[in-house]
Amino acid sequence: MPLTFPKSIRFQNSSEFLRVKTEGRAYSGRFMTVGVLKGCDATRVGLITSKRVGGAVERNRVRRRLRELMRLTRPQWVSGVWVVAIARRAAVDAPFAELQSEWLRLAERAGILPKASSGTVSGKGGEGV
Repeated sequence: MPLTFPKSIRFQNSSEFLRVKTEGRAYSGRFMTVGVLKGCDATRVGLITSKRVGGAVERNRVRRRLRELMRLTRPQWVSGVWVVAIARRAAVDAPFAELQSEWLRLAERAGILPKASSGTVSGKGGEGV
C-alpha cells in the first residue's frame, strides 16, 4: 500500500467533522484530541488547527506534522473509521517524537491501531525502536 495521503480521504465538509463530534468518541492528550467514529463505509480523516494554535506558519507546521503521523500509520488502521485530530497549542513546540508517541497512544486507545503497534514509526528521522 502506498504511503500517500490523498485529498480523497480527507474531510471536505463541516458536516463530516460535525458527525464525528456528535456520533463519535473523543480521546484527549497533551498535544491533541482525537475524535473517532467507527462503523463507516470508508476510512476518512480530518485535521483541525484553529487560530488558538498560533499564526499561519505555526498552524501549517502542526498540520503537516499531524498529517505525516497519520500517513505513516494509515496502513495499520482498522477499516471503516473516521478520524479527526484537533491540535492544541502545546503541539507547536513539541518535538516530533513526543507528537508521535502521543498519536500512537491515542490511536491505540481509540481502537484505530492494534495494540501491538506501540513504539515509534519508522521512516521519520531514523528514530526506530
